Amino acid sequence: SEPEKHGTSPVNAFVDYKVLTKTDKPCFAARDFFVRRRYRDFVWLRGQLCVSHPGCIVPPLPVVDSLLKDDRFSEAFIAQRQAGLELFLRRIAGHAKLSDAAELQTFLEAKVWELETVKNASHASWFSTIFDGTEASFKRVQSTFRQKVPDEAAIEKLRNFAANYSAVVSTAANKHHGAVRTLADIGSDLRQLGPALDMLSQSETELSLPFTHMAATLERLRDLHLNQVQSEHVSGLSALLAFNAGMASALKEVLANRDASLIAYQKAAASLEARTQERQKWHAHLREPQAEPPRRGMFAALEEMVNGKGDETKKSHAMDCKVSEGEKELSVAKERWEDISLSIHTEVAAFHRSTNADFSRGLRAHIAEQLAFQEAQQQQWQQLLRVFEQIETVPCGLTQR
Repeated sequence: SEPEKHGTSPVNAFVDYKVLTKTDKPCFAARDFFVRRRYRDFVWLRGQLCVSHPGCIVPPLPVVDSLLKDDRFSEAFIAQRQAGLELFLRRIAGHAKLSDAAELQTFLEAKVWELETVKNASHASWFSTIFDGTEASFKRVQSTFRQKVPDEAAIEKLRNFAANYSAVVSTAANKHHGAVRTLADIGSDLRQLGPALDMLSQSETELSLPFTHMAATLERLRDLHLNQVQSEHVSGLSALLAFNAGMASALKEVLANRDASLIAYQKAAASLEARTQERQKWHAHLREPQAEPPRRGMFAALEEMVNGKGDETKKSHAMDCKVSEGEKELSVAKERWEDISLSIHTEVAAFHRSTNADFSRGLRAHIAEQLAFQEAQQQQWQQLLRVFEQIETVPCGLTQR
C-alpha cells in the first residue's frame, strides 16, 4: 500500500510500496511492523524462492499490460503493479513451505541497507548455475547432456495439462484484452464526440441546452469507460487471467526443475561411477607385480621422486576423497530430485484448488462489475432522455401555429 515516488529523473526515479506484516510467528522480532520495498526487491525475493524451493509453484510477479507501459509512474500503472505485488505476497504467505522461507523473513523484516547487503551476498547455487527455471534453459541442459529424461505417466499428464492450460489461459487473456481495448477506444471516441456536440449546441439555439447536456453526459460516459478499463487491469478479469497465465508458467517451471534435477542426478551418478572405476583401476595397478626390481641409491630415490612413485599413498587417498565427494554429490542430487518429484503432486493439487477459488470469486466479481457498469451507463442515458423528452417536436410537413 501507500506507493511513493522517489526522484525526478526518468532513469533513476522509482516507486516503492509499504509492506505491512501482522504475524504471530516467533521467528519475527515483532508482531506488527512494516517496511518499504521497490519492485526489484520483489524480483529478488521470487528469484531466491525459485532457487531454494524448486519443487514449489512460486506465484508470478505482475506483468504490466501493454496499454499501461507508456508511463510507469502513472496512477493506472502503479495501481496495477501494487495489486499484483499484494497478490504475490498473499499467495506466498498462504503457502505451507514458502511462508517459512528465510528469504521471505529477510524481505519482510530487514532494513533497506540490510536487504541490499543480503542481495549483494546472494550467489547462484549449483542448481541455478545450470538452470534458470525457464523452458529455454532446460533445452540448453538437454542439449548439453544429450540424455532423454524419462517421465512417469503422471508427470507426462501434468506436462500436457500445463502446456494446454497455459495456451488456453493466454488465449482467453488476449481475447479479453481485445474487449478491454475496445472499451478504451470507446472512451477515446467519447472524449472527441463530447466537444463536437458542445460546438453544435452553439449553432442550434433551441437545442443549445439539450446538446450541452448531451456533451456533459458523454464526458461522464467517457469517464465510466476509462475507469472500467483501469478496474479491469487492476483487479478485474484481465488481472485474474494474467495472474493465472503466470501461475501456469510457474507450474511449467517446476516441471522443468524436476527434469533438470533428474539430469543433475544422472550426471552425479555417472561421475561417481567414473571415479569409482578410476580408483579400481588404480588399485589393480598397485597390485600388479613390478616389472623390474626397484633400484637403490641416491639416483634411484631421485627417479622415484620424478616419476611420482613415492606418492602412491597420496594418490590413493586423493581418489578415495574424490569417490567420497561423488557419493555426497549423488546423495544431494538424489534428495533434491526426489523432493521436487514428491512436491509436484501436492503443489498441483493446491494449484487446482486456488485456481478454482480464484475463478469462482473473480467471475462473480466480474459479473457484478459488468452489471454495475451497465447500470451506471443506463442512468446517464435515462437522465439525458428526460432532457430531450421535454423538447416539443413538430411532425414533418406540418407548420406549428
